[in-house]
Amino acid sequence: MSLNGIMSSALSALQTNTEALRLTSNNIANINTQGYARRVANEGTLSAGGQLGGVDIAFVQRVIDKYLGREVLSAGGSSARYDTQASMYGQLNGLLGSPGDGTALTSQLTNVSTALGQSVLSPTDSAAQLGSLAAFQSLATQISTLSNSVNGLRTQADQQIVGAVSQVNQLLKQIHDLNVQAQAATIAGDTGSAAFDQRDIAIQSLSQLVGIRTQDMSDGSIAITTADGTSLVGTNYAQLSYTGGATNGTYGPITIQNINPNTGATVGSPQPLDAHLDGGQIKGLLDMRDTALANTAEELGNLARQTALAYNAQHNANTSFPPPPTLNGRDSGLLSTDGLNFTGKTTIAIADQNGNLVSRIDVDFDAGTMSVDGGAATSFAGTVGGFTAALNTALGGNGTASFTDGALSISANGGNGIVVKDDATTPASRGGSGFSQFFGLNDVFRTSQPSILATGLSASDDSGLAAGGQIALSLKGPDGSIVKQATVTIAAGMTIGDVVGAMNTAMSGAMSFSLNSDGSISETAANPANRLNVTSDTTQRGSTGMSFSELFGIGDQQAANFAAGFSVNPSLTSSPQYLAFAQAQIDSTTVAGDTIVGHGDSSGALALQNVGSATQSFAAAGNFGGRTATLGDYAGSFYQDVALASQNATSNQTAQDDRLQEAQSRQSQTSGVSLDEELTNMTTYQQAYSASARMLTVVNQLYDTLLQIQ
Repeated sequence: MSLNGIMSSALSALQTNTEALRLTSNNIANINTQGYARRVANEGTLSAGGQLGGVDIAFVQRVIDKYLGREVLSAGGSSARYDTQASMYGQLNGLLGSPGDGTALTSQLTNVSTALGQSVLSPTDSAAQLGSLAAFQSLATQISTLSNSVNGLRTQADQQIVGAVSQVNQLLKQIHDLNVQAQAATIAGDTGSAAFDQRDIAIQSLSQLVGIRTQDMSDGSIAITTADGTSLVGTNYAQLSYTGGATNGTYGPITIQNINPNTGATVGSPQPLDAHLDGGQIKGLLDMRDTALANTAEELGNLARQTALAYNAQHNANTSFPPPPTLNGRDSGLLSTDGLNFTGKTTIAIADQNGNLVSRIDVDFDAGTMSVDGGAATSFAGTVGGFTAALNTALGGNGTASFTDGALSISANGGNGIVVKDDATTPASRGGSGFSQFFGLNDVFRTSQPSILATGLSASDDSGLAAGGQIALSLKGPDGSIVKQATVTIAAGMTIGDVVGAMNTAMSGAMSFSLNSDGSISETAANPANRLNVTSDTTQRGSTGMSFSELFGIGDQQAANFAAGFSVNPSLTSSPQYLAFAQAQIDSTTVAGDTIVGHGDSSGALALQNVGSATQSFAAAGNFGGRTATLGDYAGSFYQDVALASQNATSNQTAQDDRLQEAQSRQSQTSGVSLDEELTNMTTYQQAYSASARMLTVVNQLYDTLLQIQ
């Protein structure tokens, strides 16, 4: 080899070891930099004409393990999903408290029974009455507060989704731009470009928000999709859209649309994304908002409804001493033109302040007649309005009856009170509810919508809905996909049966509705896992202000709504002395002057106390199928359901966090910087550099010697 060849080899060695030392120094400098993959200089020989001519860096390698990289992304998405769930369950558990806590629903129900037990001992004592009222109010307040809190958590999750979607959009654009830089670096042979590290960091951040899969492309770019293959970054990049907010408790889908990076214009039409997500923070938030918290709200609403039904049924069967001067019913959703549709018999009595009968009106709904104080039976029209008019006439100077905006009201004159008692043998019934109970004349609890869904309406009854009103229905799958959407528009003259038929036609078999003999509507989904939402309902029955879906409790959100605004009847709040702790004694032989309500009668209080231990029939709601249980047992199951779901989320969180930690540890061992290894490399490259420099010195000396010979 000539001296020039030796010099060339030495110079190449100097340059190569200089670059290797630079890479080593960068590795050491970035030892704590997140996402940095150490660089390794892969050296190769230089040759010309088959002759060795020195050394060069063939390529700079980022030390990465693609399998571990994908495992970190997958584990990161799953970990973020369950971290989110566990965090929200922590908040939910804090709101609910433990079953033994004084504020827990189980404790509140026990407190009601305890307070009623005191009222059994002294039913007319004001302190006992106030104690029972306070227990009722505390239970109602706790149910309403929990309902608001659960809805607040759903809103919180929804707002976090809005923020996460914005972050995803920023990352998708950033990753696409870094892909462009990575492609340019690959073409230029710069395989150690910082763009690769920056892109990896952005991809890891994206995986925390959305579960993703990656595919390395030959041009140096990375294609990113969801787990099921929905493209997020490729030739184009995706943009997510979600504004947040609920309509009637129903949240819209997150949509995805491609963006042309050259023009910024959208490509194609937006498509729902929810069903394509299986990991990341957004999936965890969707799980909580649309499933876990929705189930909790429905179960709570179901407890509220059955609590109202059970206590209201008994309280309406009772009376107070002295009887209340007025019984104001709730909005029943009925119109004065609706058929009365009651069967059996009831008695509406006027009693004085001593509990003595002043006058009685016996109503025989089967015969369509009523008689005053045992007199001749007179017929009344078979409509709600016709009955009210006849009752008002029968009351005469003793009282008045009115039916306004769906609410029945009966008042006594002259300081007397009203007592309603269904016949013991053939009690009055509409859809399975007694006369006073159906109209809510003497309710303990009030719900934001009717707790009695057995309306007593038939298919041939006029719907009472104005033309043009619309019911918007949405059937949502368990993965968040929209299975079916439909809108029913009310036409003039439609009957209840017509509306039900129109709903069936609109849903095309995905969901079917049937009007039962008691006037309730049953919903049956082709896939039981799907949820029915009424996204909007602009219908209204006459002047009642009640929509069709509210009247019949249609849609899963309606079940949750029973707990919202759950409260004690304002009539009792202002006048606790009218708590119905007695029971009227009226039979066919009772005449004016007879005592029908006793001063010390506590049979009504005892019956109310027994409600707490009585078995109730609960409808299906949330994770619960239809069941029979006491109110306390159902409340306990409610807490257990949340506890089990919370435990599952925590277990999944622990497993996925451990999985992520292990993957990151292994990745760090492979791609991370080892200070000992880098110091060893530095020494090696330094010695090689010194040897190359020494070689140049020798060549220089040889040149000097040759020049001296000349």
